[in-house]
Amino acid sequence: MLHFFSECMMLLSYLVSDLVEIPSHANSSFLSLSPIAKSAMSLAERFNLSHQLAELRLNFYMGAGSLEHFHSCAEGLRGGFRSGLSYGNANMAFYCALLAAHFSFISGEKDLTSLMTEIDYYLHLLETYKSDVAKNLLLCIRETVSTLIDKGETTSIEAKASYGDLNDPGNKLLETYNYYQMLRNFWQGYSQRAQFYVEKYRSMTRTKTNCDNYIMKFYH
Repeated sequence: MLHFFSECMMLLSYLVSDLVEIPSHANSSFLSLSPIAKSAMSLAERFNLSHQLAELRLNFYMGAGSLEHFHSCAEGLRGGFRSGLSYGNANMAFYCALLAAHFSFISGEKDLTSLMTEIDYYLHLLETYKSDVAKNLLLCIRETVSTLIDKGETTSIEAKASYGDLNDPGNKLLETYNYYQMLRNFWQGYSQRAQFYVEKYRSMTRTKTNCDNYIMKFYH
């Protein structure tokens, strides 16, 4: 029975994640499946699938869960992080941490100094647990937060995010780079530069998630 609910939740999460890429006129299908995925998530927690909670929550908040309030997304993903570490699924735990930091940042759930402290905690743990992808993306968010606090004058650290060759159109980190450059420049008041990165991000983004659509509308 427990395995059945787990498999149902994973299937629904992946399905709804795929629905993010459907055309805007089909958004009603996405919305109609959101309560189903949420109910499946509740069932998973009710039947105490704690050992799979990190993966379940990650898939949920990357899909149907992204329709929740972003504050709730951040908190739910922190629960996934704690569960992942408790059950030895560190890789999934730090992807939850990464997404939690992302939702927290874009929603203003925490003040920037508190968010940076949280990110530094994750980075400290990553010295032990090792997840290069999660670490690099957390550094990207941290650099954005540091820039907005004091342009990195006193809050920057030695470790830096690596984006590879920014002139390589096949570079998978270009989307991340353009996305956070867009955020940094907007909040610093550089509207033309922000719009430049909006267009670059728009031109290459493959997956228009709920979060991304709101951000794009906000910055345009």
